[in-house]
Amino acid sequence: MINRYRLTSTVYDRENESQKVLPEKRIFLSVEGNATEKEYFDGVSKNRETIGINAKVDVEVLRRGKRDTNSAPQQVLELLEEYIRLREQKEDDILKEISEQFKEQYSVEFIKQYLQDPNQIPKKQRNLFVTELKKIGYDINYRKYLRKYNQELDEFAVLIDRDMQTHSKDNMIDFIKHCKDKGYKCYIANPCFEFWLLMHLADIDEEFGKHLEDIKQNPKISKQHTFVSKAVSERGHHGKSGIRFATQYMPQINHAIEQAKKYASNEEELVDNIGCNLWKLMEELKKYGKDEFPQERKS
Repeated sequence: MINRYRLTSTVYDRENESQKVLPEKRIFLSVEGNATEKEYFDGVSKNRETIGINAKVDVEVLRRGKRDTNSAPQQVLELLEEYIRLREQKEDDILKEISEQFKEQYSVEFIKQYLQDPNQIPKKQRNLFVTELKKIGYDINYRKYLRKYNQELDEFAVLIDRDMQTHSKDNMIDFIKHCKDKGYKCYIANPCFEFWLLMHLADIDEEFGKHLEDIKQNPKISKQHTFVSKAVSERGHHGKSGIRFATQYMPQINHAIEQAKKYASNEEELVDNIGCNLWKLMEELKKYGKDEFPQERKS
């Protein structure tokens, strides 16, 4: 069975698998957006040292295929739970998902060899094998990558917009309950992720104190923008190059954290009130390892 969301990643794309250095803990984050959220957290991951995050911990946004635009809370959960299913796969499970056509073309022995030690296979042959599988949405390297993670330390999380225009209150409450029942971290931005970005770029109380209801309702004000996205666009100057994380957002992360603490942070509170509890994730990333590795700090 080909995975519905075509989960894929580039973090493992190196020639020799022995060269790959994986953090001891990862926080896997399933999000609604297919671009901005991923770009932001990719920036966090790539700049951990500058931000003050231990290299032993990382956050990875689960990525859908480009044509998958499903963004309702249920689809965000399904994406995360598909990942969890994939990471628990054994070698035989992976073999079962590969079509008989490929088994005939490459043989079961070839596929097992690839799973166990791809470097024993000629480069041209293994690259062709991977390329042919990717054409039908099957990323075999990602499945290998998923099986290496730390079952004890890794965390699973979701990030969704409150978006009162499309997500009902009952759906949000059910979503939060499901996350708590399953042990997933639940991050909510009310009204949207752009509000978290705006906290980097502006003093919310000073500049928007009289417009908090506009932020909450976040009405559409043009073909391209809602109230909040326009405020972000005017200050962040996003263009074809993206959100420019390193220059526009990274220097203001602490500012965003302190501002976010002034607004709703509890999941249930965020259903009806503006705010964003992503500051908890950022602080968790920053704190990781500071107690566990005191000798490293002294050196």
